Amino acid sequence: MADKQITVAVPEERVPEFYVWFAGFLAAEGGGGGGPPWGGRRGGPHHAFREAAPWSADDGEQAAWLYGKLAPPARALFDELIDAPGERRSGNELAARLGLEKGAHGVAGVLAWPGRYARKLTRDLPIATEGRADGGTDYYMEPAVAELFAAAREQAGNPDAG
Repeated sequence: MADKQITVAVPEERVPEFYVWFAGFLAAEGGGGGGPPWGGRRGGPHHAFREAAPWSADDGEQAAWLYGKLAPPARALFDELIDAPGERRSGNELAARLGLEKGAHGVAGVLAWPGRYARKLTRDLPIATEGRADGGTDYYMEPAVAELFAAAREQAGNPDAG
């Protein structure tokens, strides 16, 4: 089935959150998308959605596969957060460091394919987000997840990317 182009208005301060949700929506099997971004029931006639699990130390092979699939901008984002375990970085800070023209929106957009790959593995997106008081979004990688992906990076032959 062909893709349908859809344009929707999203409040400026919620665009990063929308991109993260949309990545999950695209990655979900059967269009389940994990439910609407505002909560509520999952399901419907095409409910084939499997719950994503958090990453664990036993997921090295899956982490290496995902890391190996990353496009250069996503790999750079992952590397930034792998090298700063648990440290929250604003979308604007990351965009400046990575040279993303769309600023914080670009950071959220970079996560679309990694979100899809994580969904394929029935794992959470390895990069966590948290809303900021100023309406922006912070991005970070939990220390255990950063350690897992540092090993995946080394396995991919990129041991000192950061």
